[in-house]
Amino acid sequence: MNNTVADSTQAPTEADLLPRVRQAWAEVLDLDTADEVPEDVNFLEAGGSSLLLIMLWEELHPLTSRTLKVSDLFQHSTVRAQAALLADPAGADAALAELGARNRGGLLGRARREQLVSE
Repeated sequence: MNNTVADSTQAPTEADLLPRVRQAWAEVLDLDTADEVPEDVNFLEAGGSSLLLIMLWEELHPLTSRTLKVSDLFQHSTVRAQAALLADPAGADAALAELGARNRGGLLGRARREQLVSE
């Protein structure tokens, strides 16, 4: 797999990175083609493991100018989320934070409803 960014003057877009991330997943998961890699399934659910995630990190970190941590791949666990992270780390982190806030709000609402029911 070619891990270099083709044009260093312009950052690759999410659309540019999506097939590259899928190819990296296919290699790490030992799949025949990148077409077998789902874009919106968690890496662990797709057959990955912690060790394979580290191997994936080795494939993906050259695709970005930021310091990419393995924990970033745990937080951005789908092909689509990882492509977004590599293309625009600040935007991907903001989207992840917004999703976390919505999830927390849903959990708080459920806890309040359960408390009202039990009273």
